[in-house]
Amino acid sequence: MNLHHRRCVAALALVATTLACSPALNWRKVPLQGLVALLPCKPDHAERTLQLGPSDVTLRMSGCEASGALYAISHVRVEELAQLDATKEAWRRGTLAAMQASETPIPQTPQTLQIPQPSTSPTGQTKVVTHPEKREGKRPDGSAVQAQLLWLSKGQDLYHVAVYGPKLRAEMTELLFSELSLQ
Repeated sequence: MNLHHRRCVAALALVATTLACSPALNWRKVPLQGLVALLPCKPDHAERTLQLGPSDVTLRMSGCEASGALYAISHVRVEELAQLDATKEAWRRGTLAAMQASETPIPQTPQTLQIPQPSTSPTGQTKVVTHPEKREGKRPDGSAVQAQLLWLSKGQDLYHVAVYGPKLRAEMTELLFSELSLQ
């Protein structure tokens, strides 16, 4: 084997090693209307107006795909605080219907999230939220999908945090849900 050939083989081995060591999930902080989340990839951003609950709202979204899963954070602001629960329930029902979700959540180890809030919050530094729900359903093409979903609110702001994939594993979801913070 000549020197040039050995250098080429060594260079290819270095590239293969570097690619093998590159993380599939490259986590980064992503802010969205007062919520900061860690997403595992560079997100795209979108905005649209839709009917959700009792009125039209502007839905802002940031999301990306990594390791075969879709990661998304979304936000709406309701006109009146009294609309918050109805909007949240309409959003939840619509999400579950769109994915043809199973009637009951997938059993999982209970997880209570501690969501940091700014010190100016009248309720203190931390908001306790029940664990995200995990559901099975179908994509529009009929293939199976699992989702881990969480809705949370602060004042008139309502947020939805979600991961969708064929089979969700803890390493795909734990960091997203455990590192949420409200600003």
